[in-house]
Amino acid sequence: MRQTVIYLTLLFSLTSVRAETCKYSREELFEKFKNPENRIAFSNHGGLMNGGVCWWHSRLQRSAIYLTTYAPEKPKPTSQEAKSIAKKLVQQSGVVEIPGYANFNEFSADFAPIFQQELERWQERDGFIHQQWIRGLYGKSHLPSKVLEQKMDGIYQKFKSSAPGLWLMVQMKGITSHAFLLIDMKRSETGYHLNVIDSNFPDTTRFLEYHRGDEAIHGNGRPFTLYPGFADEQSKLNQILEQHCSS
Repeated sequence: MRQTVIYLTLLFSLTSVRAETCKYSREELFEKFKNPENRIAFSNHGGLMNGGVCWWHSRLQRSAIYLTTYAPEKPKPTSQEAKSIAKKLVQQSGVVEIPGYANFNEFSADFAPIFQQELERWQERDGFIHQQWIRGLYGKSHLPSKVLEQKMDGIYQKFKSSAPGLWLMVQMKGITSHAFLLIDMKRSETGYHLNVIDSNFPDTTRFLEYHRGDEAIHGNGRPFTLYPGFADEQSKLNQILEQHCSS
């Protein structure tokens, strides 16, 4: 009997991390994205030519929602341990436990320089090795109204059918591009209402409106259009959780 109790205790300790990441419904995952406690504590800055790391900031934010669990009762990690956690989230190599913290906002605030360094290295790898910067040349800041309407309808369908946290490239005039994470989208009488996480303002949720007949979406005075991207990474996150939860 005693051996059975010991075995069950050990089994619980090994599966507690898995249980925490496997208990969320799709709706609850959306709520995790909306909760400021789960957001990165620092805004988009730095990067190549001081142009920011917005694409990678948003991708890290999505990884943090999907791949982290917390053990606030344990000692806080050292700088080296925090760096290892940051690398795992960037590499999307599996679910990670963050000891000493109750949420990602507190953790990323204490180790912001480490995370910023990893974001900039990620940007450099994508830019120089994988040529990801070319994606920013594809989009247009304005589209014919019918084309934009079809694009927004397509984004809505992706939002309804995909996992939470759809990554969107924000294409502005010239080669300038930004990124959002789409965390809510509803039909309106004239188009769509969107709620997004903007890495420039990570502690708030931005509200956007699209109206049928428009040739661009207007935000902060700068017109832009939206292009879904990095769907392969979302599939990877889904696979990691599926394997993690079924093992």
